[in-house]
Order: sequence, then C-alpha cells, then structure tokens
Amino acid sequence: MGAYFSLCFRNILGGHSKLKTAKKIPWLGLEQSTSKIDIKITVHGKGEVSAEIFRHLAPTTVNAIIMKMPIHGRVSRIGESNICIITQISTGVEKGRTSFARGDLAFLTLNGSICIFLKEAKSARPMNPIGRVTSGLDILDKAGSGDTITLAPV
Repeated sequence: MGAYFSLCFRNILGGHSKLKTAKKIPWLGLEQSTSKIDIKITVHGKGEVSAEIFRHLAPTTVNAIIMKMPIHGRVSRIGESNICIITQISTGVEKGRTSFARGDLAFLTLNGSICIFLKEAKSARPMNPIGRVTSGLDILDKAGSGDTITLAPV
C-alpha cells in the first residue's frame, strides 16, 4: 500500500514534492496543504476541538492516520497531563520526542494511541509528534475516561 500511496501522492503533486502546494486530495475530498491537515476532534456531549496535523513531523504515521479517518474511540485519561485514543494503527517511531507542550498531539507507537497533551509533560517512551490543538483545548480538559471521541478531517 505504501508504493500505491506514494504513486497517488506524486500524481496529486504533479511530480513535485513541495509541501506548501495546495491540492485537492481526492480520497478525502479536501482542499488542503499537502503538509498541514485540519482536523476536528469531537468529544460527544461536550463539544468540538480544532486541530492540525502535519505530514512533515511523522510522514508514515500521519498518512496512516489520514487513511483511517474518521477515528472513533474512547478517551483514556493518563493522569492530568494527557488523554489518549487507541487507534489500531501500527507504525514505528519517526522523529521521536519525549517532551511535549500543552496542546501537542503525538502518536504512541507502543499501543497505537493518539495522545493529546493537556499540560507540559515528558513521556517515558519516544512518541511521534503529529500536530497541535488550535482551539477548544478547554473541552479536552473536561473529557473523562470513557467519553466517546471522534477525530475527522474538516
């Protein structure tokens, strides 16, 4: 599937790999930058959050997430510092980091979770940075373990 995706992606870009070129992505039906993808995170019964994910931060991981969207799951709250959503996506560590700021989105390869940091924190294992929350972080502060959550393209 990787070669197929690369071929499709190359065709969309017209043979160029300029990240800032806005093109129509046919399988998502979106007009987007080829690097930045706007997403909506919905905590059912509590509200919506706007976020951005970036291909250049972890290309393989972000492409796998895009192909899996919309992602539905339950919130797993890890203390006060972050919440996670298990995705069943399996990728390796890319450009892994252990320090994250409030509002950062990261992918934990150990169990295939997308984590959203509610406070500045360090993780015990390297995680793939994938994006950031742009608005509505207060809604995620109110999310509790077991709440239903959906990540979808805008």
